[in-house]
Amino acid sequence: MAMVIKNNNAAARTLHELNRNVSALGKQLQKVSSGQRIGGAGDDASGYSISERMRVRIRALDQDERNVQNGASLLRVAEGGIQSQIEIMKTIKQKVIDADNDTNTDIDRATIQKEIDQGYRQIEDIAWETTYNGKRLLVGDTVGETIRSWIVNGTSSLLPGSDEMRMIDLNMIADNYDTLNGIVGPFDLFTHSAITSTNVDTLGFSPTIEFKGGTDPVFTIDSSYTTPASLDGTAFSLTSSNTTYGTYVLRDGVSNAHLYGVVTSMATRTDYVQEIDISGCNTIAEVMARIDEQVTDITGHGENYFSATRDIVARSITGYEIYLAGADEVSTFSGTQYLSGGKNAIGDPNDVDSNYQPAEYATMELPGIAAGMGLTIDASGYTSRVRFIEGDSAPSAADGVTTVGVDYSGTFSTMYVNGTMEGRNLTLSASFAGATGNGYRITSGIAETNLKYWGATALKGTLASNTAYATVDVSAYGTDVERLIADLTGKAIALGYSRTDGQSALFENGYPYDSKNYVYYEFVDSASDNPVDRMNKIANSNVKDLNSLRASVEAGKSVAQAFLELFYPTYGRIKEATDSGGNVIGARFFAYQEGASSNGMKLFLAQNNLRSYTLDYGKWFEENPGVSIPDFLNDKGFRVYCATCANQWFNFHFVTEELPEGRPLNADPESEDIKDIYINVAGVTDAESLVQVIYDQAMPSLTGESTDHNHFMRLIADGDKLIVYDERRNTDSYLKNVPSSDYDYQWDDTYGVGGAKIADGVWDNVEIGELDRYVKELVIHHTDHASQNIHLKIPQTTMDHLFGYQAGTREWSEFNVMTATSREELLGNKAGVTRSGGYAAEDEKGLLDMALDYLTGANTLVGAQIMRLEMTEANIVTARESTTASESAVRDADMAKEMTEYTKANVLLQAAQSMLAQANQSSSGVLSLLQ
Repeated sequence: MAMVIKNNNAAARTLHELNRNVSALGKQLQKVSSGQRIGGAGDDASGYSISERMRVRIRALDQDERNVQNGASLLRVAEGGIQSQIEIMKTIKQKVIDADNDTNTDIDRATIQKEIDQGYRQIEDIAWETTYNGKRLLVGDTVGETIRSWIVNGTSSLLPGSDEMRMIDLNMIADNYDTLNGIVGPFDLFTHSAITSTNVDTLGFSPTIEFKGGTDPVFTIDSSYTTPASLDGTAFSLTSSNTTYGTYVLRDGVSNAHLYGVVTSMATRTDYVQEIDISGCNTIAEVMARIDEQVTDITGHGENYFSATRDIVARSITGYEIYLAGADEVSTFSGTQYLSGGKNAIGDPNDVDSNYQPAEYATMELPGIAAGMGLTIDASGYTSRVRFIEGDSAPSAADGVTTVGVDYSGTFSTMYVNGTMEGRNLTLSASFAGATGNGYRITSGIAETNLKYWGATALKGTLASNTAYATVDVSAYGTDVERLIADLTGKAIALGYSRTDGQSALFENGYPYDSKNYVYYEFVDSASDNPVDRMNKIANSNVKDLNSLRASVEAGKSVAQAFLELFYPTYGRIKEATDSGGNVIGARFFAYQEGASSNGMKLFLAQNNLRSYTLDYGKWFEENPGVSIPDFLNDKGFRVYCATCANQWFNFHFVTEELPEGRPLNADPESEDIKDIYINVAGVTDAESLVQVIYDQAMPSLTGESTDHNHFMRLIADGDKLIVYDERRNTDSYLKNVPSSDYDYQWDDTYGVGGAKIADGVWDNVEIGELDRYVKELVIHHTDHASQNIHLKIPQTTMDHLFGYQAGTREWSEFNVMTATSREELLGNKAGVTRSGGYAAEDEKGLLDMALDYLTGANTLVGAQIMRLEMTEANIVTARESTTASESAVRDADMAKEMTEYTKANVLLQAAQSMLAQANQSSSGVLSLLQ
């Protein structure tokens, strides 16, 4: 029988368990020795995956923390640079405020400006040289935002666009003049404003109505005078408008002295007294003839009367005799000298563009006045005397002499001459400014004289005269008040002050010379649909509203009576005119000058135009249908030039968006005076609403408190038509008198060709554009967790960004302290009158404050990011700690548990080894049988 050796199954199974226990013991030993539950993916696949992701996160957080720390260092460098710029800007503002004090001269300001320029340069240097690891931090390389901003150009021009002229002609304004006054066109002109005569035949104006019915004043002496001797010692004066033109005494015999001089015993009397020698006359008629012969203003005589061109007034004279003691000559001059240096005014004080120069006083300096000296002053035919005495007594006048103490300090007055004493020095000046004072004569010393006036009684008699008149007869209108209103609207009745005015030849425009001496009664119709008919067009005219005629007629009055009552009250110059039946037919205008000399004067019917231009938007948009008015008008406009100042104009600029903040104060290059009116047309729907929007938005500026824009330019909204006009109205047909003569006038074409101009387009050196604001874009921290990403944009802090101008368009030197306007630009203004004389409606922030705001904002942004980085770093540390703890919980071993498992595995290993030994012993027993 064969022998079969079988497997030792017990040993094999025991070996298997042993191997398992060896493996388990190895794993447990690895866990116990490493302290980690998971040594590889085989230990816990999902736990291993979770743990590895957490380990990646922990390493990322470690790098995040280092990045944040580096970023904070970078930002602190930027913060330090910006803070330095802020401190420099504070110093610059301090220097500008110092320069704004008028205790500094221009030389002082130039020195201060050098310090300011260095500050500007240092700010610029800091911006370019603030770096971190070679990277500039305060100079941007990315456009952070594009904002609407003011762009200042070096010179003014028709504002250009990027690809075409934005100011496209609307073809509303005729291009009749290529250039005027050296200004580039094309232009058209305002309607020329000049007073002209006009005809209304129904009223009798063609264009004048002649005055008639005037008679000279006739003085008929009282019947009690029967012989020439009875007239001896009687007196009369010739007067007009309360002014005496001579006082005359009839003398029958030889006079002791020819009477001439100031009547010093009567303080209010300054007229001349002259005698008329009637000796040798045998009859009253011969006395009348003698008066006519010796007095120029006497125009005729009869047996018991004489007539004159002026009123004849009886006058009494009180007899007296004055002795004036002499005084020494002034030591500084002998003989006679004249006041000098007086100048007449030039231009119009109410017109800021007329280069107005005020009149100057004629003067004379007399140093070294001593007691005992005297002066004789002859001014405009009147003689006054000044005597100087010891002491400081104040001036006192008596008997034709003003006495002044030589040590007196102050002023005194004589006839037409004022004196100022200071330290025994005397300054004499004419009491009225102008060249007339240059003829005032000053004679050194006072001659002894005896002024004798004898008594005279008033010449008794009666005065009779008639004043010339012109009649405006409205009876032809019957009850048709509307026809009368239509004929008078826009016209004026002109009444002259004198015969000269009323009889002058007509100029080419049909109006008389020297029209300033007219009183104008100008007619308007407040109920008219035409706004121009509601306005007067002649300056200082007496405006009469024809709408009151309607009310009067409706109340039952006749047209003639209503017309007459338009002129009440008129101080007796206008009275009713009646027909032979006593019915009122109109108004009778009486001459201002009495007597026959007014016969032949003319009552003119005048008219005047507004100095204006009409923009007919309704017609234009009808001829150009289909346009979107706001879109089409955006950035277009028109401009109007001042009538008398070629370098001053108004830009009416249409926009559809809100304007950028503020407006540069340096908007007037090379002495140009540019006034901008911005009109927001976003809501415009048609021509009529456009006209109303222009009126509503422009007029508050044109008529407001600011003298910068309130400057004669005005608007009228007439439906779909816009009327632009200069409110300066003409009353004169000539320029103001030139200094050489009070009666030397020149024809006025100031407001004609070359005057008020209007053109399409806006001409300016400041435009609304887009300004790029650069930033330095920095990635401080960027991870796969977006909530922890930190991307920072540091604003560029170069000078162009601080002062808000396009780089290359301006220079630092422009921002200086040398003028009030430039200091305003830097410092701004509080509401009210500005330092340069303009007007600020509200507080205006200056460039320095805006730059400080910009820098403060930039530093605040950087500081906020530093704070954020600090908080981010804390968050990263917390996240790292949490993630580490979480990863430890997943991967780390539970040592108590693992030691138990290790002990178990070790016991099982040893048991398995013992069992394997036993199993192997059984096999040995079998083999022993084979021996």
